[in-house]
Amino acid sequence: MKKGYSLSQYSLAAGALIVPATAFSQAVYTDVDPDIILDVPGEYWGFDLDMDGLNDFNFFNKSFTTTVWYGVEGQVKALFAGVFDNMQNGLNGHTVFFSGNGGYTYYRPYALESNISIKSTIPFYNANYQTLAMTIYKPEWPPSTAHRGDWNSYFWGPQIEKFIGFRFTDDDFVKRYGWIRCSVVDSNRTLIIHDYAYESKPDTPILTGDTVGDTTTVSINNTASLNAVVYSFNKDIYIRLQEYNDAEYFIYDVSGRLVYNDKIKNATTICNIELPGLYLVNIKTAEGKQFSKKLVVSE
Repeated sequence: MKKGYSLSQYSLAAGALIVPATAFSQAVYTDVDPDIILDVPGEYWGFDLDMDGLNDFNFFNKSFTTTVWYGVEGQVKALFAGVFDNMQNGLNGHTVFFSGNGGYTYYRPYALESNISIKSTIPFYNANYQTLAMTIYKPEWPPSTAHRGDWNSYFWGPQIEKFIGFRFTDDDFVKRYGWIRCSVVDSNRTLIIHDYAYESKPDTPILTGDTVGDTTTVSINNTASLNAVVYSFNKDIYIRLQEYNDAEYFIYDVSGRLVYNDKIKNATTICNIELPGLYLVNIKTAEGKQFSKKLVVSE
């Protein structure tokens, strides 16, 4: 079980899982292995998609006492998912307003089935603590219990491998869409995060559970290979390509973030990489030829 760690703290071995699933895919897929299990109050976990040192999405297991309905104290046990780092990031869900004690709005991420489209036209909310499942117990007479959240087993039974849709916005204000596969079990006291993915093409939908992404611009089955030589030396990536007319290169880091993109103008292209780590180089031509290679840039 892993607790309280940002994805940016993972090793290169884990980073190898955070690249496009195939040479021609557009989805950036991460298999969280082993699964993150939050089964004790106070545990949390999150991941950082743009590698700026701040988690974009966090998950929490909480237990606390607070004022509930009728102004008395109640015991709350809850699982939360939250949006951080960027006000344009969001989780797909809905809101419920309760008028008691001055009013309070609950943000509730949907528990989605597979093959649901995550796209710009669905609602996203950027609250830090959005309720997956919550149980509120009021011990004072008359004792009562309330249940909240679309992942709550009281209403729906254990939620096994359902999806949360998300919107992710990078420093260039480019919007991308993705999903997180989770389970809520043990009477709402355990949250499991299995994996997640997002579509690397800007403003392009992705289906929940899809690890390939949009392939409409390049056919996977009918793509000619491109004769290129790509290697790293010190902090540089070298791209050698004799037939470079109408060729373009893309370099992704371990989070799937595009760090370099340009037209190839010479037979040899040299890209200086500031941070050591694992990178994926994709080269494409207007005729549909492609080349892809993963390599490590050393310090």
